Amino acid sequence: MKPLHIHVTLASFNHMAMNGSRLTVMLFAASLGASPALIGLLAALYGIIAAMVAVRVGRWIDRTGPRQPMMLASSMVTLGALIGGVWHELPALFIVAPLMGTFNSMFQMTTHQTVGRYGTPQDRANNFSTQALAISMATFLGPLSAGIAIDHLGYANAFFVTAAFGFTPMAAVWMGLLKFPEKSVEKREEPTPVSGWALLKDHELRRAYIAAASNNAIWSIWGFMLPLYGHSISLSATAIGTLAACLSGGTVVVRLFSRALLLRYQPWPLIVISHILIGAGFLLIPFTQVYSVLVSLAFIMGIGLGLAGPLSTTVMYDASPPDKVGEVIGLRMTMANLAQTLVPLLSGAVGAALGVGPVYWAVAACMFGDAWANRGKLHAPKKP
Repeated sequence: MKPLHIHVTLASFNHMAMNGSRLTVMLFAASLGASPALIGLLAALYGIIAAMVAVRVGRWIDRTGPRQPMMLASSMVTLGALIGGVWHELPALFIVAPLMGTFNSMFQMTTHQTVGRYGTPQDRANNFSTQALAISMATFLGPLSAGIAIDHLGYANAFFVTAAFGFTPMAAVWMGLLKFPEKSVEKREEPTPVSGWALLKDHELRRAYIAAASNNAIWSIWGFMLPLYGHSISLSATAIGTLAACLSGGTVVVRLFSRALLLRYQPWPLIVISHILIGAGFLLIPFTQVYSVLVSLAFIMGIGLGLAGPLSTTVMYDASPPDKVGEVIGLRMTMANLAQTLVPLLSGAVGAALGVGPVYWAVAACMFGDAWANRGKLHAPKKP
């Protein structure tokens, strides 16, 4: 295997751990009688610490390189899953959620920065598409394996399965199975003067940030709202995990064709179309309890997320100052995790008061609004 493929495979194992734990935590909390507001708080904890430290972590990754952050992140994700496996009470989930969410964020930041350095700048879009395909497989297998493990092995063993996924990258890096790319030799006479939130003054980078952060937030909202909605209509854990896997299946399918799409179209028109598809899914889901329809809508949303993910990362990376890539990714993760923190809290409160429907419709309105704001990008010229 090429180093790029090994790297994204290890990232997918870490992502399987996080996604499996999210479903397990949400369903375990619901089985213990936790309210939607409390479950929303648990979902928010996956992103709250990462939102506060992501920029500093990005700077650390710029200085130290990827090996140490990957090892630390993988070990902490494994520890979080083990805590859930040995401590079977609600307070344990308030440790599991921030631990796994924070260090999965660190791992993915490291991956984003490093994947862009394999090959040449012209390879970057394909590299991120390859990474996104691996992550799609992780978001397919993580919830599916967690749902099956919960139904057949119980919640404790489901956490242990998650821990095995999280341990794999640490073991592979420790054994020297992954070769990291050389740091970019491109240097500026002086470091880029802007830093932190000042990076958002750049118009194109700001647009790319919003697209990338919204994509991350949608995954968090889906991971939080799906168990609530599935539980409310009496779906089993396996059925809920399978539904989550169907969304991931849509991302896998569209990413198989991403290379052909990138050869013909510019990234921004595809990002706008993807947001329309995601918004349509969130708009329609509360109107049905028919499982086959839910599967279809999840698959359509997966197509949208599958398009948006690597393309938004590509336009963000391309718009970044070369000496600030880690920091740019850190700021992107700050924005994403702020959304992942605030939205579940608001969603849990609204869901407790009004039900899940208004939450889904609010997300749909945001996605349609973003697509409308970027409608001018639909006229970007086709690639020759």
